[in-house]
Amino acid sequence: MDIEKILNLFSEYKDSKPNRFTNYMGNQIRIARNEAGFSQEKLAKKLYLRRPTLSNIENGKVEVDASTLDLLSYYLKKPLTYFFPKPIYEELVQKDMDDLSLEMQMHFEQIHGDELKKLVIEIVKQFSKFDPTDLVMELAPEIIARLEEE
Repeated sequence: MDIEKILNLFSEYKDSKPNRFTNYMGNQIRIARNEAGFSQEKLAKKLYLRRPTLSNIENGKVEVDASTLDLLSYYLKKPLTYFFPKPIYEELVQKDMDDLSLEMQMHFEQIHGDELKKLVIEIVKQFSKFDPTDLVMELAPEIIARLEEE
């Protein structure tokens, strides 16, 4: 799917709501809200919305703006891509990923259970903070001493 097809998908439903896109997004929001244990009232307050507006979003009658989507992602602890139909974001994401990232994603998808996936994400976050330069600088005196001994 290229960008033209994505744009056509959006423009096809621009004026009619609910539609497949808004229904999908609303359903994903409802699922994530329930998983997070929020009532519509409680989540609506966090999003600076009225409860009926959130209900309309969940029922596909209203499109979500960018700032609301960002808040939904934050409070429901879901990536932005969670709320979009897979064909829309998979094509875009895969074009931007290198081979190693795609391989990591492939193996990640084979992990059973959300708790294990969350653990793997935390481990990867820690590795992303690791700078091997710091380790080399820390070990440099010891390495030099060993080389001088030989």
